[in-house]
Amino acid sequence: MNRLRAKRLVALFPGIHLRKLQRVMNTSFNTTRYHVDNLERSGEIVCAVEHGRKRLYPAGFDGRAREVQTVLLDNASRKILCALLGDGTLGNAGISEETGLPKSTVSEHIETLRRLGLVKRNVSLEGVASYELQEREEVAQLIADFRRNLMASAADRFIDLWDF
Repeated sequence: MNRLRAKRLVALFPGIHLRKLQRVMNTSFNTTRYHVDNLERSGEIVCAVEHGRKRLYPAGFDGRAREVQTVLLDNASRKILCALLGDGTLGNAGISEETGLPKSTVSEHIETLRRLGLVKRNVSLEGVASYELQEREEVAQLIADFRRNLMASAADRFIDLWDF
């Protein structure tokens, strides 16, 4: 039961890290690690160490999909994408104001989003930089899928509590 649940959660939240999976499953860390190790050994999931965290992906997730999913799991990056999705084109200060994030944090995340091809930079004739989404429809779909999966997970946890 826990193994199937772990595999399903990894499919719902590609890029979830081991500790977060443990908290969502509400099992001990050793139990979670045991199931993850078995799933990895059988090839049902793939584990990758990114930024010091062991992230879990369904089998078949390619490099770019992994990076994009990691960005979606990051609250600051997701806020920036949502701000750009809503307002279209914003400068660093506008994104900072819209998201409540410090300008330095916005700059750091914007560079990652640019590297992945999700955001592009425009420079006006006056030399003022602004940012907009590269593929608006793709980002809207990614965020919608992320939110839908988040709601499914919340519903599952509610059902688990109800059965208790």
